[in-house]
Amino acid sequence: MQKVLVLAAAVALAAPAFAQVTQPAPAAPQAGKAAPPADAFATIDADASGSLSLGEIKVVDATVTQADFDKYDADHNKSISKAEFSRWQTAKASKPAAPTPG
Repeated sequence: MQKVLVLAAAVALAAPAFAQVTQPAPAAPQAGKAAPPADAFATIDADASGSLSLGEIKVVDATVTQADFDKYDADHNKSISKAEFSRWQTAKASKPAAPTPG
């Protein structure tokens, strides 16, 4: 019985150590939501070709459509250059919020 009490006391004293809060790992981008890092273009450019394909963009933002892609593919070469991507990101950042139904 004494061993049980000693064990229970040890567990009770150690509980605060187990309850310490640790920093969570950085969240990975969720499907459909891009979380652009400092150099988003380089991160998205998986094959390091210097341009982005629709497939590369869909990896970080599954909601992107062919029409979205074509809108910013100014030279119609079926890829997005760094300048085209920059214009796209600027346009996305400046879009007004949708009105809430009320």
